[in-house]
Amino acid sequence: MPYSPIRGFDGAVSQGASPTALLGITDWEAEISVDITADGPFLNDGGKKYKTRGGIDIKGKGKGKVPSGKDANQTAVITALTAGTDLNLVLRQGDSAASDLAYTVTVPTAVISNVKLGQDSKNGSTIEFDFEGNGTFTVS
Repeated sequence: MPYSPIRGFDGAVSQGASPTALLGITDWEAEISVDITADGPFLNDGGKKYKTRGGIDIKGKGKGKVPSGKDANQTAVITALTAGTDLNLVLRQGDSAASDLAYTVTVPTAVISNVKLGQDSKNGSTIEFDFEGNGTFTVS
């Protein structure tokens, strides 16, 4: 099977119970990690260390531009931060209606930990947000 790259603009970020697209998002990233606990070295064991896997976690960020008149779904991200509520986030690589769908990351209880709003003369109005998982998540 030949390699076929996925176009960048085919990805998506959505939020809500029935996920609705956030407008103006230019990029996102998600980082999955696991806690590692090290034990040792112990006496009479040759200096070996032993590792145990702990909890698995996800965190990430999104960036974009704010459209004229704002976007209700971008506002929902800000509201989740200020109201202290979790948010269902769905981050997708590729076009779900096409054969180039790659990974879909679903974080049903994302904690929005930071929102940064900006304005500059070259790029206009911008939004950035950071999230962390609060329980389960899936990568499919």
